[in-house]
Amino acid sequence: MKKSYLTLFTLVLSASIVFSTHPTMALDNAAQPASNTASVNTATATDTAPADTASGDSGSATAAEPATPPDTSTLSLSLDDALKAIETGNPDLKLADSQIQIYDKQNQTDLAQHSAGTAVTDEDSKKVQFLNFKRSQWTLDNAKHDRDNQLKDLKVDVTNQYETILALQQQADNYKTELANIDKLIDQANLQIKLGLQIPSSINSYTASKSKLEAAQKAVLNSINSDMITLKQDLGIDLSRNVVLTSTLIPYTQFDDSKLDNQIAEAIKNNYDIQRYTQDIDITQIEHDIDLEFDDKTSDQLEISIEDKKETLANLAVNQEVSLRTAYNNLKSLENTIAADKLTVEADQINLDTKQKNVDVGTASSLDLINLQNTLLNDQNTLQQDINTYMTAVANFQNSLDD
Repeated sequence: MKKSYLTLFTLVLSASIVFSTHPTMALDNAAQPASNTASVNTATATDTAPADTASGDSGSATAAEPATPPDTSTLSLSLDDALKAIETGNPDLKLADSQIQIYDKQNQTDLAQHSAGTAVTDEDSKKVQFLNFKRSQWTLDNAKHDRDNQLKDLKVDVTNQYETILALQQQADNYKTELANIDKLIDQANLQIKLGLQIPSSINSYTASKSKLEAAQKAVLNSINSDMITLKQDLGIDLSRNVVLTSTLIPYTQFDDSKLDNQIAEAIKNNYDIQRYTQDIDITQIEHDIDLEFDDKTSDQLEISIEDKKETLANLAVNQEVSLRTAYNNLKSLENTIAADKLTVEADQINLDTKQKNVDVGTASSLDLINLQNTLLNDQNTLQQDINTYMTAVANFQNSLDD
């Protein structure tokens, strides 16, 4: 018993000595739970980070708006509706409106600086008081005027595109009719060949004519698709949308030139460019005088610019009259072209009627008739194209008189 007690006492004493002589063991053991906790927390934060990121991405994906599907509905579009759509849908006009807003803000800034009455101490401050607001106002006024002219020109362009597509659609329908007719002739020829009334090669001329018609029809359909894309772009219509033109072709109407001399004189008198160049010269003169006062080296260049603008202004009336007279002469030339086109179409119709009588009595073949029908079709299309060209030229000429 005594021996066991001594053994137990010895073990306790040894342990006490170890802990007392090595205090770091006690500190390490005490710090170990905290270290383990930190490690767990760190691992937890690391593991949850991707989850948070994924959550953020999910939120962004949810917030993002889905892509707008293309509009494939059918739009019935009259010419009047097309012209109205230019104001809201044309990208070039939207750009012009944005530029006008920028010019207007700049002008407001220049006017505010001018009205502030800041003392003139150098070249820049003098331009603030006497130049900048006038130049920005001039720029704004011209931009508004040019925007109005741009709208007029766009209306002429859209009308021309609309009419061109209508004429092409009419031509495509005519080709469809001609192809149906030639198919009937091919069927008849095949039947005669089958009955031994015709040799197999007799059908070759019909198939060759059909191939030419199909190629011409394909070219017309491609032109329709191309022109329709341009029209949609000019009106801001979804390219995927089907558009049906509901208006009819504008009839041929000759320009009324009974008061042409008075119209040209009035156009020259009211030419906006007279105001544009007159104001530009005055404003450039102010800039020149300020630069000269402060020994700015650009004053010599401005003086040359002023002289050039004065020369342009002096020749403005003459150049405008020449331009208007030339445009009018082009109209008269187109009128002569259309008159010739009409005579050609009339002659085609007479030839077709005569050939039809020959076919009826058996002195001519149906193929000859088809060839004449194709000739009439092509000449009718030429006439319509020249009418569209003329009506577009009239509209542009009228805009020039009204500017």
